[in-house]
Amino acid sequence: MIFLQIKQFFNIQKPSHTNTSTRQHVNTSAHQHISTSARRYISTSILILFLLSLNVAQAQLSTGIKLGLTTGTPIGPRDEGATGKLGLGTIAGVLAEYELNDKFHLGLEVYYTQKKSTFSTPAQVDEYDYLFHPPGTDTMVWIVAEFEGFVDGQFDNRYIEMPILGHLYFTERFGVTFGPYFSYLLEGDISGTSTGDVTIGVGTLPVENELFDESQHINTLDYGMIGGIRYRTNFGMNYELRLTSGLRSIFKDTYPLAEDVIRNIYLQFTAAYKFGKR
Repeated sequence: MIFLQIKQFFNIQKPSHTNTSTRQHVNTSAHQHISTSARRYISTSILILFLLSLNVAQAQLSTGIKLGLTTGTPIGPRDEGATGKLGLGTIAGVLAEYELNDKFHLGLEVYYTQKKSTFSTPAQVDEYDYLFHPPGTDTMVWIVAEFEGFVDGQFDNRYIEMPILGHLYFTERFGVTFGPYFSYLLEGDISGTSTGDVTIGVGTLPVENELFDESQHINTLDYGMIGGIRYRTNFGMNYELRLTSGLRSIFKDTYPLAEDVIRNIYLQFTAAYKFGKR
């Protein structure tokens, strides 16, 4: 069970004077930009693997595909009363390995991965922007408020990840894997509901299952280290168990509620099949 800091999961939705059509245009443009960048990232990586595979016979290179599962959670400071559950996601991608000798290989991989988990935590926020509906009116106004209560939510972040790895074999079958990884966020989701009391100038208002969404505060890029063990067969299959640990916060520096580093910590279990030299 892994726990997360209270303050990082409560929604702050700042007032906006931009009209609906403008917001939709900006959101659409941003989504198209991210999608285009992701496609270029994937296409470039696959092209590199393809060009490398042209020299399979000469360079002792093999290429392959891999599938697997990932489980874990973002980790940060824990407040008393907070709980969480590890999430389960998928991995799918391609790989290339260059054999320097019988004991050591260099590897490059590109794969899609989901990083999921859930959390439930008490929350206390001294100042945030609350959209208030005055009784007896049809208007909504933004006011500064305080919140105290409980929040329940989830992480469901999807990345394209590219590790650069060394594979060191101690026996013919068993070895270790290590190296850095770099990730590009395709789609981020940190959302949930809040229940508690909102305090404003006129008094205290109860709220129940009020939606919040902090997805816009997730960093587009992530990086970290990978370490694990692997087992290879004599017919092209590799099985690996890895731990991935982020080296930067998943939240942007401008996010006002993320005062500490919250890192992606996940386990991966994968099976890969290699073509060419094995």
